[in-house]
Amino acid sequence: MPSPAKRIAIVLLTLSLLCACGRPTSVSGDNAANSADSQKLPFDRPPHSTGISPSQELIPSATKLPEGTPIPIRLLSALSSASSHAGDSFNATIDEPVVIDGQTLLAPGTSASGRVLEAKPAARSRRGSPESSPESWLESSLEPGYLRIVLVSLNVGGKPVMIETSSIFAKGGSRDERNPATGKASGTSQQDSRKGRDKNIVLGIDRRLNFRLAQAVDLQ
Repeated sequence: MPSPAKRIAIVLLTLSLLCACGRPTSVSGDNAANSADSQKLPFDRPPHSTGISPSQELIPSATKLPEGTPIPIRLLSALSSASSHAGDSFNATIDEPVVIDGQTLLAPGTSASGRVLEAKPAARSRRGSPESSPESWLESSLEPGYLRIVLVSLNVGGKPVMIETSSIFAKGGSRDERNPATGKASGTSQQDSRKGRDKNIVLGIDRRLNFRLAQAVDLQ
């Protein structure tokens, strides 16, 4: 039979073994970080700084006009090939709502601005040459005037938004400028003056025109 001292020693050894088994295993360093990270759900982890939300492209932009969008306008200032020059600006207003994916991005009445790219008044030119045909040299023809214009900006929410659009080319009429009675050029007669005006293109106030965006634009 063991002595009292041996019994005490056995009891102490048993208690020490029980305490050792009950302690949680400590993890340090990288193993500790990996263990803690593995307990997190996937959506708890922060996104990569360079990542793109997969749902971002599925939501249509509420402020972007795609390339090719029609821009219907109504002129607030008149344009004429007889008086306009390249670089001149003109004012207009959106005539009909511009709707993208069921949302009105440009309301009627939105201000717009445009620019004249080219302008040439109707001009008289001579035919032939004095050496080859003196009679045809005396005659002349009236070449029609023309305009080329574009839209350059919209006023959205009180701030200008620069845009690029297709250009519109407009040319004056082409009527025979000769006097029907003589077959000769009518010079500075009243009839000739009127026909000269006919050959200048005039785009009056309230004239409706339709441009198209040449490049997508964000209205914000």
